[in-house]
Amino acid sequence: MTRERAFVKRQRDVNAFAELSHGNAVILENAQKKRDGYFYEAMASVVLSAFKFEAFLNHLGPRVFSFWADVERLPHANKLEILATELNVTIDRSRRPFQTLTELFRARDGVAHGKPEFLETKTEETATREELRRRKPLTNWEAVCTIEFAERAHGDTEEIARMLWIAAGFDEMELHQSGHSYSISNVQ
Repeated sequence: MTRERAFVKRQRDVNAFAELSHGNAVILENAQKKRDGYFYEAMASVVLSAFKFEAFLNHLGPRVFSFWADVERLPHANKLEILATELNVTIDRSRRPFQTLTELFRARDGVAHGKPEFLETKTEETATREELRRRKPLTNWEAVCTIEFAERAHGDTEEIARMLWIAAGFDEMELHQSGHSYSISNVQ
């Protein structure tokens, strides 16, 4: 293989939502295989669902509002409310998909701001001694780091993103689009 000396120019329009959404899907797929340590893949999937949702709000926001930089540091719930109001999208936090956001961000905050906790439970249970031995009390954020909740969080955040994107008048096919281009010219 011949090596060439060239001038290379690369450009990339980074869509953090698209990148995190893809990563979220990959990690979730790995967790669904239930290999050793899949709890941590489920946890990573839950956290990435929250991150990608925040990235989506910051992806859509500047396309809808010229002043988005002034509100970008607000909590996700406030940014969602601003966008939904402008786009005439009703948020019902008592029903999915919006209901999922409360639990999702509680879990995200538990992981992001982790601190020591002392947990104790006393229950009467029926199981083998080994099953009883392996059970442990869980923090609130650990309790939602399941494959089922990771699937729900992934799907519901995608649904909300699609709903808002379309309400803003954008083509659904462009929601996950990222750009990457390059040019190469030979050095003489």
